Amino acid sequence: MSIHKERIAKTEALFRNVNEGIAEASERLESDDGHFICECGDPSCTERIELPISEYERVRDDATKFVVEPGHVKNGEQVVAQRRRYAVIRKVDQAMASIVRRLNPRPKTA
Repeated sequence: MSIHKERIAKTEALFRNVNEGIAEASERLESDDGHFICECGDPSCTERIELPISEYERVRDDATKFVVEPGHVKNGEQVVAQRRRYAVIRKVDQAMASIVRRLNPRPKTA
């Protein structure tokens, strides 16, 4: 695997970990929505995505899925859902999928 793909996968996993904290805080505050960081592989991306906590939880059911700003899809990713304010992508590159599964903060999933 290229260093570039590995860096993208690790960056996405890092943003996902930050968003886990945002989801937990939103639930503690009994909020229906959360303001998440785009989970794309660009380490300089600072885009914010508002989505329902319930939708975020559905994305987290699969360790290879991420929430990104529309247009932030990279090679090795497939759009599985497109909303007005965000897209849900899945890692289809096997090496990248392996990294994000390994770095998943939740119990093992798909």
